[in-house]
Amino acid sequence: MISKLGLSDFFQAVIIGSECERSKPSPDPYLKALKELNVSPDHTFIFEDSPAGIRAGVAAGIPVIGLATRNPENSLLEAGATFLIKDYSDPKLWSALQELESAEAKLKEKNA
Repeated sequence: MISKLGLSDFFQAVIIGSECERSKPSPDPYLKALKELNVSPDHTFIFEDSPAGIRAGVAAGIPVIGLATRNPENSLLEAGATFLIKDYSDPKLWSALQELESAEAKLKEKNA
């Protein structure tokens, strides 16, 4: 689907659950992505709209932002979402990203 939509160039890696030994709610797809992208779970977060996906991300040790688009909010929170957003324009998301950016800038200042 990604290639049919002409979006392949926007992704460094595409991990398909069926290509992993175990798919969600196992953390395997997320762990494979971390390895393939050579990134740390400490510098990563996930957007998920399903309880199984949220459980997979949490099991991989990655914070998960729940997208409250199709599943009941309480099921996403019970699965372990850090917080919920309605969509990618939700002010809660942008506020959290600004907080992360500010914390990173302060850490860089401190270590300089």
